[in-house]
Amino acid sequence: MAHFHPHTSGLHAPCPHESGHSRLMRLAGYASVSMACTLVAAKLAVWWMSGSLAILSSLTDSLFDVLVSVMNLIALRYALKPADHEHRFGHTAIEDIVGLGQCVFILASMMLIILQSLQRLVDPVPLTHEMLGIYVSLFGMATTLALVMFQGYVARRTGSLIIAADRLHYLGDIAFNAGVILALAGSAYFAVSWLDPLVAIAIALSVIISTVPLGRRAFHNLMGHEMPFAQTSQMLDQVQQIEGVRGIHRLRTRYMGNKPIIQLHIEIDAHHSFASAHQITDAAEAAILTLWPHAEVMVHADPVTY
Repeated sequence: MAHFHPHTSGLHAPCPHESGHSRLMRLAGYASVSMACTLVAAKLAVWWMSGSLAILSSLTDSLFDVLVSVMNLIALRYALKPADHEHRFGHTAIEDIVGLGQCVFILASMMLIILQSLQRLVDPVPLTHEMLGIYVSLFGMATTLALVMFQGYVARRTGSLIIAADRLHYLGDIAFNAGVILALAGSAYFAVSWLDPLVAIAIALSVIISTVPLGRRAFHNLMGHEMPFAQTSQMLDQVQQIEGVRGIHRLRTRYMGNKPIIQLHIEIDAHHSFASAHQITDAAEAAILTLWPHAEVMVHADPVTY
């Protein structure tokens, strides 16, 4: 007796609050893009006048913010589309494609800034208009703080991982702006020219370190990497406790974006009726979905005789 029962959350009717949540997520996305564009314009002007590499690092990070925010808006709209006949598993893989593209852009940009900073350490260049840069950085800190507070509210209300991840990135931006202020103040009040490239290198390295896990995760997801052992062990323990399940084999797992894809075979006594086997497989699916409510779960029942 064999049973195959796919669970496709994307085909279910939408939650009554889904439209309201979608509006909140879009509003958070638009706010992110608007703020990043404003800061890009301000920092571009200050960098052009001052020549500060710390400002350039912050400017590059803001350009990345614009790119990420726009890509997140596109990815969010696409990822929320329900599964269809051409995309049976839904559209959440777009998150991995976007994430990997973002990582390549970030790493290339930050490496360029590090090279420029090393050159500036060898051949120092005096800065100008430092106070203007300080004012812009203070403005950036204030607006970023307001955005982070709003994104936190939206993430709590909607549970959106994209908004939550974007919020973490902007939290880091507050620290970056503080570093820029330190570098510019050092130049303005103490004529310390080497502090600017050092701060730029520190910001670039910080961005690279925070980016690598994102790139690794996106790459693993696109390559069909198995879910972590701790997660699969927890899932197997849940299924093994179901009455009627004699064993589990041919477990296959992966992530597609933030959506787990889980396939497994369970062993059921061959003397069970078809209806009874169906109930057991449904119970196995339900047990897995208690751990990952939006997972794509496929359970196959194999008859065994002892």
